[in-house]
Amino acid sequence: MNLQNLRKLAQLKAVLIDMEQDFGLSNLTEQEIRILSAMTETLGPDVSLVSSKTIRNSLYCKSLSSPTYHRALKALLSKQILKPAQGRKTGLYALCLD
Repeated sequence: MNLQNLRKLAQLKAVLIDMEQDFGLSNLTEQEIRILSAMTETLGPDVSLVSSKTIRNSLYCKSLSSPTYHRALKALLSKQILKPAQGRKTGLYALCLD
């Protein structure tokens, strides 16, 4: 680890924080943002639903403890940023975009 690398990392984090504010994500926790990142990485033109297992096993979320992951998922559902797939209560989720 050296000072130049730490400066580069700090610059990247500053850009990321600025973008999160621009996109209206600054009111979300780090864990909620991780779940959204995992979900949006998986979504594509033919994929509109993502399983909880896929999100949980992603690079973004696999280091989260189970209770932390579930609290963040529940918060995203209560904020109506995510919603369960039609006819389901858990396990499969859609992103609610404006």
